[in-house]
Amino acid sequence: MTTLKYQAHGQSLVLKAIRLTAVPDRLIAEGVARPRSRHLGFALGMIPQPPLFDPKAFVDTVRKSATMRARIPDDPRLLAVVSPSRPARRTTGRPHYAGDVTILTTTLIVEGARTGDLKAAMNDGARLIHEGYDGKALLAVDRIEDVGRICALLIARDVGSVSPNFLRRFARTPRSLTVRAWAHSKLRLAAAWKVTKGRPTIRVAVLDEGVDTTHPALAAAVVGQRDFIGDKGDSALPDGDDAHGTACAGIIVSRGREALGIAPRCSLLTARIAMDDGSGHWVFDDYATADAIDWCWRQGADVLSNSWGGGAPSDAISRAFGRARTQGRGGKGSVVCIAAGNDQTLIDFPGNLPGYITVGATNPADERKTRTSSDGENWWGSNYGPTLWLMAPGVFIPTTDISGPRGYETGDYTATFNGTSSAAPHVAGAAALMLSANPNLSSSDVRRLLRDTARPIEGQKRWARELGHGRLDIGAAVAAASKEP
Repeated sequence: MTTLKYQAHGQSLVLKAIRLTAVPDRLIAEGVARPRSRHLGFALGMIPQPPLFDPKAFVDTVRKSATMRARIPDDPRLLAVVSPSRPARRTTGRPHYAGDVTILTTTLIVEGARTGDLKAAMNDGARLIHEGYDGKALLAVDRIEDVGRICALLIARDVGSVSPNFLRRFARTPRSLTVRAWAHSKLRLAAAWKVTKGRPTIRVAVLDEGVDTTHPALAAAVVGQRDFIGDKGDSALPDGDDAHGTACAGIIVSRGREALGIAPRCSLLTARIAMDDGSGHWVFDDYATADAIDWCWRQGADVLSNSWGGGAPSDAISRAFGRARTQGRGGKGSVVCIAAGNDQTLIDFPGNLPGYITVGATNPADERKTRTSSDGENWWGSNYGPTLWLMAPGVFIPTTDISGPRGYETGDYTATFNGTSSAAPHVAGAAALMLSANPNLSSSDVRRLLRDTARPIEGQKRWARELGHGRLDIGAAVAAASKEP
């Protein structure tokens, strides 16, 4: 057992971790495999269980990326599992690592360090292995026990920020059944399109597991792309069947008639910040994610769409979001949208950061999506909490899929995307239309107008932690934006 002490959000945190190789065998037993036909599985009431956490497979996956290889020491026994954020339970009642898992590495992130600070850290055994945007540096040490010691050393020297560099493994939500498209009508998109369908000068960044930037419905919108977690350089193309980012991008800017996006005339930036770990889950890296956020707003992103989250807080990511919100768009601020999460529990990091647009999910009946809501998807529910700002459609969403046989379907589109992962891009698309109608709006203006024009749901009278300020109304939001000075 290892104890890690560090600071995040101005608070001192203490986390306990066990060695990666010491995770008991019973916690990594095989899970129930997904049925080959997802639709058949749902039709028969078979809720697929995600494969459980396999430490060796996780390490092998990360080492395949030259970018990520530096995060994994030669001896994987130096790594430790900080948590599953919310351990699931099998019918036996025994906990297992089936959901989000946070991995403590032998690397740490420092910002705002002076030359003397870095020299002091290196004199104490740290090594500089990468320098990123906005004064970020990635340091490596020999043992996980040294991470907390170097953090304490640099905090005492009053550097801007220092955080452990976590690897994160996030679980995906099984997809929907196919039903008739409903979201655009519910959001009154036709009314918004009478004002604008978007401007090419407005750029929306999708930070995800990559986007099929060659897709016929997306290619013309792409103005920039980069891989932060793999080895593809100036390409954000996904690996294998990693279609999540392509689906998110399609909700926002698709120009295909089969699944038209909310802001089809706006432009797209894509940052690949995640990859599949071989078991249907994502691998994230805090340093790469923070650098991608800084790249996006520096590339002119007016809106950042983030359909990911979970695990311990990180000041590196929080500060990058803060720079986007305050320095983006020449000081007007980039609009940052974050998915609330799908565990029907309190919103986790980074959606629990105050001051952003954290988005929960609704269904066709205008209900908050829960495990008992009328849509019938009893395997997930929208998260809630004090930072929830808005609700948006998150069930039965048609959008772009990886073109060709890869992805969710064998064609270029899917009709079954879901989760707060699909709700957040709806709000990102709405923000893009609002800025197209009025480019003078600040990020706080957009957040305020989304609040003021939201539709009450479930008899809502005021803000509520389960409902935020209500459900997105794009027609009203764009109309209000166009009238602002």
